[in-house]
Amino acid sequence: MPWPKRLRAFLVGWSDVRVVAEERTLFTGRVAFTEDDAAVDMRDRHGLPVIVDKWGLLQRPFDTRGEGLLGLLADESQRIIDVLENTCDVRSWISFGTLLGAARSGKAIGHDSDVDLCYLSEKATPAEMQRELWDIARALRAEGMSLQIRAGCFLTVQVPTPDGAGAGIDVYTTFFFDGNLYETATVRTPVPREALLPLKPIEFEGRMLPAPADPAKILEISYGPNWKVPDPSFQHQPGPEIEQRFDGWFGKLWRQRREWNAFNRTAAKAAPGPSAFAQDVLPRLPEGVRVLDVGAGTGADAAYFARAGVPTVALDYALPRRRIWPEAEGLSRNEVNLYDVRDVLTRAVLLARHRGPQVVYARGLLESLAPDGREQFWQLVATALRRGGEVHLESQAWSRPALAERTEALGGRFWPTGPAETRRAAEAIGAEVRAESGVRAAEAALTATTSVPPATWRMTIHVPPRGGSSA
Repeated sequence: MPWPKRLRAFLVGWSDVRVVAEERTLFTGRVAFTEDDAAVDMRDRHGLPVIVDKWGLLQRPFDTRGEGLLGLLADESQRIIDVLENTCDVRSWISFGTLLGAARSGKAIGHDSDVDLCYLSEKATPAEMQRELWDIARALRAEGMSLQIRAGCFLTVQVPTPDGAGAGIDVYTTFFFDGNLYETATVRTPVPREALLPLKPIEFEGRMLPAPADPAKILEISYGPNWKVPDPSFQHQPGPEIEQRFDGWFGKLWRQRREWNAFNRTAAKAAPGPSAFAQDVLPRLPEGVRVLDVGAGTGADAAYFARAGVPTVALDYALPRRRIWPEAEGLSRNEVNLYDVRDVLTRAVLLARHRGPQVVYARGLLESLAPDGREQFWQLVATALRRGGEVHLESQAWSRPALAERTEALGGRFWPTGPAETRRAAEAIGAEVRAESGVRAAEAALTATTSVPPATWRMTIHVPPRGGSSA
């Protein structure tokens, strides 16, 4: 089995390794990962020890953080609870791993890495619940909190910490429907309302925070009847019917976001100049056009267009932080999630309001999207360019063996897609391919049964105005 992909970057030097399955030790010994004469150092850029958690993510466990952190998070949790009750008129409580630690010992679990809160929504439909979550987000931001909405039923408040690494407090929507209690995307179980309400205080890190009326009943739902016994390897695995229902109701706003955040941070620090493709497209842009750079990444190409006097909107799922974002007059930036239909349609309609001519520019985008993401890209194009315009594409075609090798070496996800599929998608929205290059090599790479280098191909597509008029 391969090492977890998030662990691989740390595997420099040697380490004492122990492999355990249940209670059996399968291997114990020293393993040299590289020729470096030093022990593996599992620390992040802040110098803090990190672990790979049960979700395969890098986390900073509480038991390796500085003194005072948990008190800070408990106080911030109380502040969030107060805002939800006093401003948003909803009741909230500590939940999941935080409640588990409080019920066991009154303290956080050492290998945990964030605080969990739930609130009870009394809204009748998922749409109303999402509106409520957005209202909650606005109320928390009005109190000076920084946060990120991760789904229509889930947000994370990002708390600055003395060690500089920050920490998160997750806030989840909880509700009763069809005789069941629903908690985020993991719980759909018949539970009497009396097990949750009225809330009662429980000790957590020296503070008294609200908890369910029957903590044992709520914890048994997520962690089983043996929840009192610590089990760091425990994984709650809800059935697909629960996850699919939550996805249909609330969507997900973080699918692959972590991977692209990390990719864009690294690329932005390298500060590359404009791509050869951007330099090729610029002289072909008509006078007065606005560029919509979809999948802008670090913003290098978008900044190149803007500095050349072409107004540009950079759109991406994971834009780098503003402190490493290029500044240029005429350059604006917005997020768009091509895996979320509502986000795509909303952003596309706003872009379509522009009165002047527009073109869509996308480099390295199509192969980085799963099929449903590519479908939403063309929906964005069709709506944003309803007055007509051009699409300039550059992509790479990968054979499946080459994709498997790339994923194994670097992580992340790319998909096999190429000119033929793109041509069909363009024709489906009434568009026409006007120019292309590298097509034959791209199709050959896609059908190769061995690992061959990816082939770069380009395409210019004309999108006619809706109704045959640009008015």
